Amino acid sequence: MADSKENVLGDNIVRLLNDRQYDHRKQAALEIEQKVRSAVAKERLQPAGERREVRRILDCLQREYIDNSQDRRTEASNKKAGLIGLASVAIGLESEIGNFLQQLVGPVLKLFDDQDNRVRYYACEALYNISKVAREAVLAHFNAIFEGLCKLFADVDPDVKNGVQVLDRLIKDIVTNNHSMFQVKEFVHLLAERMPYKNPFIRNLCLCWTQLLLKVPEVDVVVHLQVYLKGVFTMLGDQSRDIRANADACLTDLLRAVTSSERQKALQIISETAVIVVGCCKSNESYERLTSLCWLHEYVRFQTQNDALCTETWVNILPELLAGTLHCIDDAEDEIKRMAIETNNELLELTHRFAHEMKVEPLVCRLLSHMQTQASPQSVPQRTACLQWICMLLAQNPAQMLQRDMLHRLFSPLFGTLMLPDDEVVVAALRVLAQIMEGRDQKEDEKEDSEGDDTFTVVAKRLLKLFASDKKMLESRGRLMIRQLCGHLDPRRLYVTVARAIDKEIDIQFAQQLVQTFSWILLTATETKVLRDELARDSGSRDGQQASPLFLELLKPWFHNPVSALALCLWAQQFELATHR
Repeated sequence: MADSKENVLGDNIVRLLNDRQYDHRKQAALEIEQKVRSAVAKERLQPAGERREVRRILDCLQREYIDNSQDRRTEASNKKAGLIGLASVAIGLESEIGNFLQQLVGPVLKLFDDQDNRVRYYACEALYNISKVAREAVLAHFNAIFEGLCKLFADVDPDVKNGVQVLDRLIKDIVTNNHSMFQVKEFVHLLAERMPYKNPFIRNLCLCWTQLLLKVPEVDVVVHLQVYLKGVFTMLGDQSRDIRANADACLTDLLRAVTSSERQKALQIISETAVIVVGCCKSNESYERLTSLCWLHEYVRFQTQNDALCTETWVNILPELLAGTLHCIDDAEDEIKRMAIETNNELLELTHRFAHEMKVEPLVCRLLSHMQTQASPQSVPQRTACLQWICMLLAQNPAQMLQRDMLHRLFSPLFGTLMLPDDEVVVAALRVLAQIMEGRDQKEDEKEDSEGDDTFTVVAKRLLKLFASDKKMLESRGRLMIRQLCGHLDPRRLYVTVARAIDKEIDIQFAQQLVQTFSWILLTATETKVLRDELARDSGSRDGQQASPLFLELLKPWFHNPVSALALCLWAQQFELATHR
């Protein structure tokens, strides 16, 4: 059977502890301190586990005061008396407190959840006194203490809030002065768990702790950034202006800490956080999108300034950086859009330097994803940027980009882009198609597929098929598209290829329309001047010369449109042929 509180503490202490007068409770506290000092002095030479007198006192305080809830009328008073007693024990223990911290801290933290606001305040005050004596030893219980801080920072009672702020300052002081004992890896997980809480006081507590630890060089909170970064970004959308401002300041400090780190460490952090930052680029909160885009921009700038070589880490995160940039490049907010365009240009320029060393598959997957599913028909900047990247990859890494399987994946979105109403994006798609048409070696095509058409012919025929599916396109945009291709390609090869395809066309009306369009461009466009010069130079019945090979390639298909055939004969100076009916 447990000893009574009178046997353990003495009648006088028991009487004074529950007294309403402050001076009497203070006298009880002083007597408990003295009682503990005497017990410690007597048992100092004994092992910690055998110091029974102090443990009897602690057990008594918890049993008779902290846990005693038999009488509802005196329950709160008992708990406050127990908290005063525990704090007094801590003060009396002095340097011996480390051996008894579990019995001191546990009961106090339990009362952080008490329904009575005065009990919560006394618990906060008791833990302050315990921590002040224990100093660095209390860090062994830091996780539990931080959970308690979060609870009381969200408290509705102003006295409790004031008390926990004082306690928080003490704990911060202990951590900064005893950083070697602080378990930062465990702490960041506590931060990450509580940052999503909506309570502004808890959020502010998390931000303040993060910024504090950033100022302690010996505590490397940045290396664990991927654990809690999302939570800080989320606070940019908080309803409280102060929380938003503090989150912004915290993110500024974090980004500075990342980019000022040693190169290899910084690259590792960037690699671990790239997906998180890209995810924040898709936030509904405009300021969160802008800030995350600024992070991406600094990530690109860091690579530009610190590493001229293509690192494996950089290659791995490049698709993520590209995805975030492309998502924002047609944002409704002008500032975000401008930043995205700037970031995309820098990223493109940087990647251009070592694209030939990379595997293009992950990048192409991202680009095609944006072109096929994420970019709406109105998303001209995004599609244009995607096409710009494909152009760069075709130029820098043709060996991978011009594989047959890769080309088949590219064709569908490229020809789909030609159907869009905006001329800018159509011109960009045509440039990519031209690169593909001239990039594949004809002998290589024949080697891979001796029975099929070469790539140049495949693309040209597919373009004609597109015109056949939408004849209005041929009327409204056919001239623009053909002139663009002639500007990028050998126009002679294009015209010969198209002429052979028209010669086999079974839709006579469509063949007539094609001939009319190509003939107009042939005889008037700047891009086809070289063809007109060839026709005029190599033909001429008056000099008895034979017709030019180009003229002979075009003549039969051009018969689908008599007016165009006549114009061709006249330009090639085949006057005798022109007079035949």
